[in-house]
Amino acid sequence: MDQTIDIEARMISFLETQDHVRPLDGHVDQPMNVKMADYLFFNGRAVTELKTLKIDPKDKIFSHAKAAMDSDDFPLIFGAYDLEAAIKAMPDGQATINRIFAKATTVVEGVCRKARDQIESTKKHLGLNPETPGILLVLNDTVESIPVAQLVDRFNFWLEGGSEKRSDRFSHIDFVVLIQTTYRVKNLKDRMVPAFIIYNECNAHRHHLVEKDIHEFLESWAQSQGHRYATAQNIHSLKFEPDQPSAPPPKTRQEHIEQRYQQNRYLEVLPEEEFIKYGCEVMSRMMSVVLKAGPRPSDATAMSYMDQFAEFLEECRIRSFDLKKVTNRMRTGP
Repeated sequence: MDQTIDIEARMISFLETQDHVRPLDGHVDQPMNVKMADYLFFNGRAVTELKTLKIDPKDKIFSHAKAAMDSDDFPLIFGAYDLEAAIKAMPDGQATINRIFAKATTVVEGVCRKARDQIESTKKHLGLNPETPGILLVLNDTVESIPVAQLVDRFNFWLEGGSEKRSDRFSHIDFVVLIQTTYRVKNLKDRMVPAFIIYNECNAHRHHLVEKDIHEFLESWAQSQGHRYATAQNIHSLKFEPDQPSAPPPKTRQEHIEQRYQQNRYLEVLPEEEFIKYGCEVMSRMMSVVLKAGPRPSDATAMSYMDQFAEFLEECRIRSFDLKKVTNRMRTGP
């Protein structure tokens, strides 16, 4: 499958090959004031609206995060870092990051609201059973700045009725199916792109009507894209990482050290207290290399100290670890 074609075009092309799918919007007679959903799925047993996320709110996220990033509590990290992980390391960090992404993902409510209206209107116009399940199929191969777990949480939040907890607000949407190609499941040999089935618990009595069909649909889609299909009941056991192309070959000595360390993260096993102690030792050794006063190590020893320091900084970056925890310990002592 040609991955250079955007995901919406690939999905529409795939749907055209599915015998159980009937296109609606623009393919059936409808009055001007009738909002029509895009498809009937599973031989008329589900009304489906297709939406694609196209605008990445990266600037909005950094705007809302500026106050946290400017505070003294924001971690000191050398190199590129994960904003979510960095803010989570701050006091009350989880609540802070939740507020930031809530403000930056208002598009989710709009997507749900439009799909709800289209599904409801379609069922009435076609005279379908009111108990016919509604599916919001959301595609994302553009929005990279929103971590996948945050996006799933926002759809859950609105299906639950938002801050007002009006569980019937989106009752015409029984399932949100989110196909997310900007992230992949971490630490697996096969490239696995996550797809999420988000249930509207308001309509639990209807889930059995098409739940099995949705899984079969996703399996067919995955196979058409050349992906392996597997299911997991507990997504909290999975870790995700941005689905980015492989980094170019290292050119500088620093890049070689970082790449070598990424292939063998020997510091990963250290809990925070041991990692801080190790960091103090590494930085103390570096003092003998960079300071003029005192005895200097041999060139070979100095290079070894520099390698250890570079590897320590790379582990800090990967962890989004606050280097101030090490420098403060060195100033105050154990």
